[in-house]
Amino acid sequence: MSAAGAAVWSVRGWMLLALVGAAAGGAGVRAWWLRRARKALQGRCAVALVPAAGFDPSREEIGRHAVRLARIPASAGWMPRRSVGVRIRLMTEEGQLAYRLEGPATAAALLRMPSFTDVDVADPDRGKCAAVPRIQFDGVPPVPREGENGDT
Repeated sequence: MSAAGAAVWSVRGWMLLALVGAAAGGAGVRAWWLRRARKALQGRCAVALVPAAGFDPSREEIGRHAVRLARIPASAGWMPRRSVGVRIRLMTEEGQLAYRLEGPATAAALLRMPSFTDVDVADPDRGKCAAVPRIQFDGVPPVPREGENGDT
């Protein structure tokens, strides 16, 4: 084989090695990112907002509440997008309407801040983060739980 032919094969070998290394690195980063999302989804917080009987919010209060909810993903830090979303549930607690906010544990202080004057902020688990059911997104496969797909 000529020197030029050996050089071509040498370049191809290094290119193949670089591609295999990049693919392995990408798979490692993806596994780390999924583990990070799984951990964040397990540590979500829930806060119940219970309105008073004469609750009538102004437009300014509603706008302030909406801005606060929009800030929650940013306050969670550099996390997978699916793990920093805010979920709003309307339910009844002891015959009263309860507005339940669920979000990342890193934004718990922002979730617990009162936005309205006639609303009580109540922790469903008395000071701890409430257990939040597993979240399913439309059109997005769920993050596998610990132990699924060969993970430990």
